[in-house]
Amino acid sequence: MRCPSCLAETPGHPRFCPSCGTHLAAPAPVEVRKIVTVVFCDLAESTALSERLDPESLRAVLIRYFALMRDQLAWHGGTVEKFIGDAVMAVFGVPELHEDDALRAARAALDMRAALERLNDDLDHDLGIRLRVRIGVNTGEVVTSGLTRGEQALVAGETVNAAARLQQLAQPGEILLGPETWRLVGPSAVGTAAGPLTLRGKRHPVTAWRLVSMRSDDPAAIRRFDIPFVDRQEPLRELDRTLDGIIRHRHCRIVTLHGEAGVGKTRLARLWAERAGQRGVLVGSGRCRPYGAGGTLLGVADAVRELVTVGTPDPRALAVLRDGLLKDGTPNPSHQETSWALRSVLEGLGRSTYVLIVLDDVQWAGGPVFDTLGHLAEELSEAAVMVLCVTRSDLFDRMPGWQVASRLALPRLGPADSRLLASGLAEVTPHDGALLDRIADRSEGNPLYLEQLVAMLGDGGEPHGLPLTVHALIAARVDRIGPEAREVLECAAVVGREFTAGELRAVSGTGEPGAPLGELRRKSFIEHRTETTFRFTSGLIQEVVYGGMAKRRRAELHERFAGWLAAGDGGDEAVGTHLEQAYRHRADLGPPGEHTARLRDGAAARLSEAGTLALRRSDLSRAENLLSRGAALLGAAHPGWPRISGRVAETQITLGDVERGRLLLTEVLERATGDADAVVAAHASLYLSHFDPADSSEVARRAIPVFEAAADDLGLARAWTMVAQEAQGRGRFAETRQMLQRALEYATRSGAELERATILGNLAASLWLGPEPAPVAISRCRDLLAAHGRDRGLARAVVGCPLAVLLATRGGFDEARATLAAAGRALADLRHAYADAFMPIFSAAVESLAGRWDLAEDLLRQACARAGALGDTQLLVTASRDLAGTLLRRGDLAGAELWAGTALEGSPRDAPMNTAELHAIRAEVLAARGAVESCRELMDLAVHEAGGTDSPVCRATVLLGNARGLATLGAHRESQAAARGAMAEFAAKGHLVGRGWTLALAGRR
Repeated sequence: MRCPSCLAETPGHPRFCPSCGTHLAAPAPVEVRKIVTVVFCDLAESTALSERLDPESLRAVLIRYFALMRDQLAWHGGTVEKFIGDAVMAVFGVPELHEDDALRAARAALDMRAALERLNDDLDHDLGIRLRVRIGVNTGEVVTSGLTRGEQALVAGETVNAAARLQQLAQPGEILLGPETWRLVGPSAVGTAAGPLTLRGKRHPVTAWRLVSMRSDDPAAIRRFDIPFVDRQEPLRELDRTLDGIIRHRHCRIVTLHGEAGVGKTRLARLWAERAGQRGVLVGSGRCRPYGAGGTLLGVADAVRELVTVGTPDPRALAVLRDGLLKDGTPNPSHQETSWALRSVLEGLGRSTYVLIVLDDVQWAGGPVFDTLGHLAEELSEAAVMVLCVTRSDLFDRMPGWQVASRLALPRLGPADSRLLASGLAEVTPHDGALLDRIADRSEGNPLYLEQLVAMLGDGGEPHGLPLTVHALIAARVDRIGPEAREVLECAAVVGREFTAGELRAVSGTGEPGAPLGELRRKSFIEHRTETTFRFTSGLIQEVVYGGMAKRRRAELHERFAGWLAAGDGGDEAVGTHLEQAYRHRADLGPPGEHTARLRDGAAARLSEAGTLALRRSDLSRAENLLSRGAALLGAAHPGWPRISGRVAETQITLGDVERGRLLLTEVLERATGDADAVVAAHASLYLSHFDPADSSEVARRAIPVFEAAADDLGLARAWTMVAQEAQGRGRFAETRQMLQRALEYATRSGAELERATILGNLAASLWLGPEPAPVAISRCRDLLAAHGRDRGLARAVVGCPLAVLLATRGGFDEARATLAAAGRALADLRHAYADAFMPIFSAAVESLAGRWDLAEDLLRQACARAGALGDTQLLVTASRDLAGTLLRRGDLAGAELWAGTALEGSPRDAPMNTAELHAIRAEVLAARGAVESCRELMDLAVHEAGGTDSPVCRATVLLGNARGLATLGAHRESQAAARGAMAEFAAKGHLVGRGWTLALAGRR
């Protein structure tokens, strides 16, 4: 902070400025969001009690009752927030968060009930009364600023209300747990379902649980130790080598097995201890606990208790231990005598056998434990004793010098082993393999996180959710770091998984974050990614840190960072994303004011620009995401909504979500009224005309003046493409190329990659079907690729498809298939939904030229199905026409007639490129059936329509079909004449395969 008088930087939060002495106001308490557990306890039948007792007696009873309840809550780590009448409200997790707050609260509730029974014995004796309580316990998110008024924590949120409602619904003597509390304590608790309960203020019934008792807190009872162990052979071998050395040299050694919470330390230690026991090693195990009854050495006592029953220990030493350490975990009569007795017992055992002491959860141990272990290591001689301390790495923050030379780190699992573990966990709860892979990746190698994520799926949770057990572990770690490091961590969480020191300065608005960054690295919250970039060691840590910030603070930091990014040209997507988050957090806090509205409009504008750019670059999925977010921010009532939503609809259609896209475009067209939205309306009309090709050219011609007036190059590129496609359908390819060249100029100027690719594909198709000889057409297609295909996968694909057919007409089938395969890979990367419709059409054309009519039929049936699903009439007509021709070649007259009829129904009347071939196909079918007159009429019509085109391919195909039909009718002279005409057309095109067909028909091959 800065001094308001001299403006000097004042590190930390001093009361007076170190430069000028000005009194500095205390900083306001920082609000945070925490997942806590709230306990409500209320006396049952208190009204009757007040009527029965004199006020003085009642007050005395209530004082004893409140003190008793407060003591039980405080002993378990709860904070009494307030007393309300005869009710007590306490919070577990404020001011200090614990990973086991829900367990603490449940145990506290049971102890409150039990303690009340002891009080009742006195009250019954003195006053003839017995008190009964109702207790409600609920876990969830609250907002708090810590301790701000005496001992009151001041928490707020629905979690508090729900706990109070549960208490009200509980019967006298009953403890009701909310569903999240039960989820956290369930494996350690005994209870019964209370059925769906209707809580006031809740939309849906809540399933509560009656708490009866608590089970053992042994990790094996609450963790999945039943699945096969994964990827821990090297740590096991290292422990074996250490034990071998201790046995060989007969000395005492302490080894510290450490790692993050949930990485599998306890299970590894137990497995290895079991193996050691099978080798004849005497094993004793104990655990340190974060709180509870018993002395400071209780964990050591548990381990030694298993050992003193073996052999004949020194009676005097054993007596000392039984009077103190083994009795209650205290070093009675003194620490010195306890250490002597322990050393004496272990020395006797270690000389006759081998001893292993496993002490788990050492991170909770106090100083006396480390003093005791240190004395053992120093003073035991000629005794084979190994002490395995199992601890979280956090211990070394508190005791950096502890056993530096004897540490064994347990790392996270690798990706392959995480997936293997996920599959083992899923044997009980089957899930989709790809989903399990995502969950395994999200766990980032932590077995406990993975176990809980899979269990969450089994309970119907969302894959992107975070189990409360995992959240509690991480949040408790975060809660223990200092305020300066916490502030830096929060700023980093706003930036993202990766961040730089410069970005942190921009978000925080303060000086260098060097010291806090060092602390966060030491405590394994972050790590160096590159020389200048840092990274959260786990994405889950970032989630928890971010979720723990008050929404107002998140909004401020996002807005500040967006401003810094915008000033440095940080890109529309990044700026828009941070503005979007700032807006949404502010909107959650209340009705939006002017500032919030500006955030919304700025975010929508930035996301829209980023989405439009992604759309131009053919990055379809990204475009849909960005544009949809921009439109959602504005809402349908906003005047800018139609423009963004029109682009959303276009992207959805291209990705294959046709029905949703058409409905949205229709709504856009309805809302785009007036001169201001004329361009938006023109774009919507133009795009919708794809689904009604009969009027598409007219719609495009009406749109051109609108786009010209607005200097809309994208609109002009689209409109001229559509006009060109109409000319293409008429078979006027020279005219088509002129229009397409004009459209290409507009598309290039606008940077619209999808439109550029569409135009290039149409140009290549015109070269395939138009008058240029195939060698020339192939060369020009390659020129198009050289000019426009570099770094443009979609352009390469759509030019490559007609090029492949051209290559096949020259007999280059292998090269044609390779070209199509490359095109297919490019389209798959782009997720272009229409590729599944038009790629099989081109593949079928190549296979037909290669004489593989059966494969061609399969491909064309796929194309018809996909085109129909997309609602694309033009593609369906093309695929149906080609399928009809293929079926005719395979002798399926009925199928050929059926699909030819389908194609004719959908084809515009003035599209001879389709109708000429279709009439020729139907003529062949009629010829095979002997319908001479009808057959000749269709042949003449087909020749007439094909003659109006400048496509030698169309004319040759019609003439060849007529030649086959006339031969079937027995008109051989006319058939030969038609074949000669077809051969001339094929020769003009350089169509070697077609020339071979005509030669075969004439019997000259």
